[in-house]
Amino acid sequence: KMKNKKILIISHQFLPYVSPRTTRWNLLIDELIKKGNEVTVLSGTNPENIDKKYKVLYFGNKQISSSISKVRLNSQKPSNNILKRTIYLSFKKIYRFLFKTFSWPDYAMFWVLTILKNRERIENNYDIIISVSLPFTSHLCAYIIHKKIQADWYMDIGDPFSLKIKSPENNIFIYSYLNKFFERKFYKKASKIIFTHNEVAELHQTKFKIDHSKIVIGHPIALVSEENINISKNFNYKVKPLKIGYFGAFTNSVREPINYLNLIANTLNEDIEHVWYINKESKKYFSSVKNSPYHKFFDIVPRKDAIEIMVKRIHILLSIGNQNKYQMPSKVIEYLSLGKPVLHFAEIEDDPLYNYEGLFDNLKIIDNKTSKNEIDNYFENIKENKFKIELENLENQFSASKLINDLI
Repeated sequence: KMKNKKILIISHQFLPYVSPRTTRWNLLIDELIKKGNEVTVLSGTNPENIDKKYKVLYFGNKQISSSISKVRLNSQKPSNNILKRTIYLSFKKIYRFLFKTFSWPDYAMFWVLTILKNRERIENNYDIIISVSLPFTSHLCAYIIHKKIQADWYMDIGDPFSLKIKSPENNIFIYSYLNKFFERKFYKKASKIIFTHNEVAELHQTKFKIDHSKIVIGHPIALVSEENINISKNFNYKVKPLKIGYFGAFTNSVREPINYLNLIANTLNEDIEHVWYINKESKKYFSSVKNSPYHKFFDIVPRKDAIEIMVKRIHILLSIGNQNKYQMPSKVIEYLSLGKPVLHFAEIEDDPLYNYEGLFDNLKIIDNKTSKNEIDNYFENIKENKFKIELENLENQFSASKLINDLI
């Protein structure tokens, strides 16, 4: 295997913007650099002045975003009369409607124009181009750049694109054919395609006739911190109430808490408290328990603060499964790497996490058939701190070095 490659990573979103994708690629870039490669990130996110070991090409839509924010600011001026307010409001509604109806491949479409305008500024000496979705626009931009640069092209598929049934990325009534056409074309051109787990890889391989040798399984990635593991090891699990913590958002018909609340949470004993760190849109699911003393609600906090709360204040980290087997909850792997007990509620029988249950003593998967007795026993074991942390299995299957070795 050759060392020291020049790698261009194309990701519309990047740090300081925090998402599962940017966190993952930040860890992967560290690993690439550690192995002696030279990495440049091409992004539409202003890198501001974050500390980094990689180079950044920032191609942002300054004009477009500044015009939009100017209109937004003007529309909010208190001095506006009724006519002005009505005009701005209609303008906003029309813009939203047009954008939602016609944007392709997704909300980041204007970035394509920025890339076309600036592509001469990209050097032609890269060995590998890696494009990261979401958004799918990153792959479209990589395709444009790949025409100019004869490098190997690797695609990292965060979520399905044309095969996504619930909450699709664009208007499938208009773009269904176009979506499939370009996705197929890109898979033909790319030399490697990364999927998060087998189920989603097989789905794409069958639908798009992808050559098997191109497929790389790149599980979610966790970075183990000794410090966090030690805090978790010394945590007093006997402290009452036993706190179950959920961190993140819910999405209609992709991931919802309704079944967990009705079948599990509402049957638990009184010494158990749920702590929900969720966004505003997710609060609509909790009307039945919003005044309950056993459920506390907080806004989502920055990642660093969330991790500190998880290791220092929460007994059990809760994950709620997706309603389809093609999206893998990366959150669970991160939770496991903190050395805390993780409770995963599976919504479907073929939840991809069942494949990993045997690897981790601190992972418990329950579903709508799990008896109250089994859950009570589980809580008793947690209070007695009767679970092992298997770091070796995290290293072997869910580390940055594992994926980079498989890839390059």
